[in-house]
Amino acid sequence: MTDIGDGPEIRTRDTALIGAMVESAVDGIVVINERGAIKMMNPAAERLFGYHIYEVLGHNISILMPEPYSSQHDRYISNYLLTGVRKIIGIGREVIGRRKDGSTFPMYLSVGEVSLGDCRLFTGIVQDLTERKLAEEQIARLQHRQELILKSIGEGILGLDTEGRITFANPAAAAMLGRDEEQLIGASLNSIWLIFKDCPLYRVLEDGIICRGEGNLFIYRDGSHFPVAYSMTPILEAGQVVGSVLSFQDITERLRTAQQMQRMRSYLKNIIDSMPSILVGVDIEGRITEWNQGAEKTVGISQHEAQGRLFTEVLPYLESQLQQVQEAIRNHTPLRNERLAFEQDGQLHYTDVMVYPLVANGALGAVIRVDDVTNRVRIEQMMVQTEKMLSVGGLAAGMAHEINNPLSAILQGCQNIQRRLSADLAANRAAADELELDLDKVHAYMEKRGILRFLQGIQDAGVRATSIITDMLAFSRRGKAEMSPAAVEEMLDTVIRLAASDYDLKRKYDFRQIEIVRDYDPALGTMLCGHTEIEQVLLNLVRNAAQAMSSAGSPAPHRIILRTRKQGDDALIEVEDNGPGMTEEIRRRVFEPFYTTKVAGVGTGLGLSVSYFIITEQHQGSISVSSAPGQGACFTIRLPIKGKRDD
Repeated sequence: MTDIGDGPEIRTRDTALIGAMVESAVDGIVVINERGAIKMMNPAAERLFGYHIYEVLGHNISILMPEPYSSQHDRYISNYLLTGVRKIIGIGREVIGRRKDGSTFPMYLSVGEVSLGDCRLFTGIVQDLTERKLAEEQIARLQHRQELILKSIGEGILGLDTEGRITFANPAAAAMLGRDEEQLIGASLNSIWLIFKDCPLYRVLEDGIICRGEGNLFIYRDGSHFPVAYSMTPILEAGQVVGSVLSFQDITERLRTAQQMQRMRSYLKNIIDSMPSILVGVDIEGRITEWNQGAEKTVGISQHEAQGRLFTEVLPYLESQLQQVQEAIRNHTPLRNERLAFEQDGQLHYTDVMVYPLVANGALGAVIRVDDVTNRVRIEQMMVQTEKMLSVGGLAAGMAHEINNPLSAILQGCQNIQRRLSADLAANRAAADELELDLDKVHAYMEKRGILRFLQGIQDAGVRATSIITDMLAFSRRGKAEMSPAAVEEMLDTVIRLAASDYDLKRKYDFRQIEIVRDYDPALGTMLCGHTEIEQVLLNLVRNAAQAMSSAGSPAPHRIILRTRKQGDDALIEVEDNGPGMTEEIRRRVFEPFYTTKVAGVGTGLGLSVSYFIITEQHQGSISVSSAPGQGACFTIRLPIKGKRDD
């Protein structure tokens, strides 16, 4: 390496280098002498102050800096400025600069002293602080605005340093904690944090993560605590955690409201579950959202199992209602379907279905209420049946009396004609001899022409009509039967013997081809009843069973089951067959007067009606039938063993 020395050439080169550096400097550079006269100004300073160097060269520095006090005399300005310049050598401070147009601006001035032999020069480096001041003012305004926002927020806000000391507290936090803001500043979080040793602050400071939660966290001045929901967020500078912000809300009222809502929800749930009806909440698609205990008990499916399924899956007999339910929800129109019939376990059941449209949280849905009204419908049917029978009873009595008189005349006249044609009576022979007639030939003529057969047919029809009138009178009779002890088993056996020996039954239905199954309850014994009337009812049921099995061509073997049971204070008698059964329409009308499914001339439609009145009116009992097509029929008679009901 060559030593370039310290010759004149080197100093000239250094001076040129320094001049180039001064000329290209970003900051303004102004050089003055001891008297404050400007000796040099670089281009940056020219742009800053608005002067060309030749405009200020030799002028006092006061041209670039305003007087500190307007009351001072100009002659003191230079001395003051120089004194000030000497004081800030090597220090730097903010001063006011003045441009050529007279405007002032903040600037930063740092001064250095240079000695050139006996000449002392001062070099001032100036920076325009206008933009920085504007930025600082904006930052100050922004900070002030942020502080106002934080103070106006109803949520508690605490600023914390890395040691967990409070650096900021808004009024909401101070109010919730029962302290003044000044008392909180500088206090440790440990003094107000209920679970400080498990405080998530340390995770926030160490890991830089956001921590949220809720619980009984803060302590009042009096030592009590209250629940809050909180969020703790780290403050990062250059990737380092320098503190955290803790925001919190007092959730005492929210928890109290939630508890009240839970109690109300439980109360409403208990009310809904206590209802015997099936209550099902569904959405617009018909999927189950609510399922009460009534539904659980009836269907046998828990709420968890039913949740989210179509209600038609768990209540298949309501499948026909799905479209109507959806329309009711869309149209906000309640829907009511009464006596919806469906078959279950071989028996017909009835339900009332009510749909109440609902709008919950903007979602469409409905509550479906299903009530089993099978018993009510059956009672109503029995009441209708009773009313029909009561109304027809009076009509039947009047008809029977009106028909009985001409019928008696017909039968009596028919009997007299037969007597007057008989050759066995002396009076008939005497009248024939007087008229010179051969009575035997007359009888033979009438026999040959079938006149006697016609007379016998008239008499048979009259006797049948008499039997019908007798049934009609029995149907209309409202009196009580004479009660006496009777063994139920003996009555049933008597009925079977009567049916087997009945000429009409033997001619049309061979009882030897019918299997009789006796299922008697030995605990039943005897009961008080009008045994003649009860035998009439039982015989009618057995006859109907035989006719039904024969007329429908049911496959052999035909079977009639006679069953007795003791149920409390009642005797239960059942007559069951394996015949063709009945449709629902026939079952509902089977006890109506004059209603029959037999061909004309075979049945009058009074047998079961009379039986109904004997059981219900004369014996305070009940008679019903359960049947379905192809499944036979079972008539059930229920009678009080003591002959009357206890009030």
